[in-house]
Amino acid sequence: MSAGAEKRQHHRFLARLDARVVAGERVAPGVQVVTADIGVGGARCVASAAFDQNARLQLTIALVGGDLADTVTIAVEAVVLRCTPRPQPHRGFPFEVVLQFVRLEPRDKRTLQNYLNSL
Repeated sequence: MSAGAEKRQHHRFLARLDARVVAGERVAPGVQVVTADIGVGGARCVASAAFDQNARLQLTIALVGGDLADTVTIAVEAVVLRCTPRPQPHRGFPFEVVLQFVRLEPRDKRTLQNYLNSL
């Protein structure tokens, strides 16, 4: 694969979804995270706190809109691929974080894929 080749295995969809860190390595639970784009393999987010590269996180993500009548919350385990500072104005989310989902229960994966297909 060339240096500039796309490494993603799944398409990402633009979606602003609220997420919360439930547990993680070297991070306090409750850190606020908002997705900028998301796919079944991961997400690009903005966060209220920094994360160490390669840290494992357990998050909940609230799916809203699309074909959903009510908010549906899914649980994911992710690894931090990258965390970089954002320029002002960052509106309380001073870090951009790229996550790779490493564990997603089959039911939650189906729910996420169906949700993304409805966008």
